Amino acid sequence: MTVYRQRLDRLKSIMQDKGYNAFYIANITNVRYLSGFTGSSGFLLITDEGDYFFSDGRYTEQSKHEILDHTIHITTNHLKLISDERLLNNNWRMCFEGNHLSFDMYNRIKESVNESVELVPENDIVENIAAVKDQSEIDALQTAVDITDRVFDLILPEIKVGVTEKHIAARLSYLFKQEGGDGDSYDPIVASGANGALPHATPSDNEVKKGDFIVMDFGSLYKGYHADMTRTIVVGEASERHHEIYNIVLESQLAGIDAARSGIKCSDVDKACRDVIDSKGYGELFMHSTGHGLGLEVHTLPRLTWMNHDLLEENNVVTIEPGIYIAGWGGVRIEDDCVILKDSCRPMNSSTKELIVVD
Repeated sequence: MTVYRQRLDRLKSIMQDKGYNAFYIANITNVRYLSGFTGSSGFLLITDEGDYFFSDGRYTEQSKHEILDHTIHITTNHLKLISDERLLNNNWRMCFEGNHLSFDMYNRIKESVNESVELVPENDIVENIAAVKDQSEIDALQTAVDITDRVFDLILPEIKVGVTEKHIAARLSYLFKQEGGDGDSYDPIVASGANGALPHATPSDNEVKKGDFIVMDFGSLYKGYHADMTRTIVVGEASERHHEIYNIVLESQLAGIDAARSGIKCSDVDKACRDVIDSKGYGELFMHSTGHGLGLEVHTLPRLTWMNHDLLEENNVVTIEPGIYIAGWGGVRIEDDCVILKDSCRPMNSSTKELIVVD
């Protein structure tokens, strides 16, 4: 049995529990998760009587090699084909991805199916299955993380006074492929000096100066799986203030790692990080969530936020990434990718979290 068959069986069990006869899936990440298809355009129809994959002529040959557990249909109008082939029975209940499907597409589906078919929006059914990783996914994520760690070691000697943020970001992207990755997991964040106070800063022509913190948030893509690491370094000499802010964030991040394990609320991990920063008087300067799931997208379930009281599960893979951001001066973020275990949390990154000072 393939891993995709196992995922489909899990999905069908949930569908049966909810009383659905069919599930229309348009989100390309979910299509890949359930079928193995790596192209850019594809749809799935999962039903009581069969599982169907639809794409266009660009993927005729590719789908033959990648799709093993679905009947393949190559067509320019998959909704018409579904209707013509009567793949949906009368009086069936069909759910669809309410948080992914456009209103226009919903109307097209409604017009194409029999009036007796009930359409029901659902959110995150596939995403919740995908949040618990199998061993092949953990292995792919670990490889992506290992590549990211190596690239961090390689970029450090290139960071010096006068180099621009854009140059560092471009070199990160190049090094990922050199080290065996498929490219960037996402556009790197490289933020020096005052730019480091922007949690999602875009690399600029700003030149690194002596005394700057540099926040670097980057990750390698490998076989579709996304690594996501942040390290913050100092150029020149670290002041007392550099050490103070850095050590608070590090203490916060380690507290989150210590708290995370299967059966713990996501909000409790966020609280463990936030309590440390709050206690030092910088609570208002930690203005984002503590972390998020990783997988075929860089931001997936579960979400480590103060408002998410869902329980972590064994083999969730999440980031833990608190930060402090001081306007006009700079910021610090420290982030690891972590596997949730029964009684603990295992960071996947090997890069040091001691404060690094480069010349």
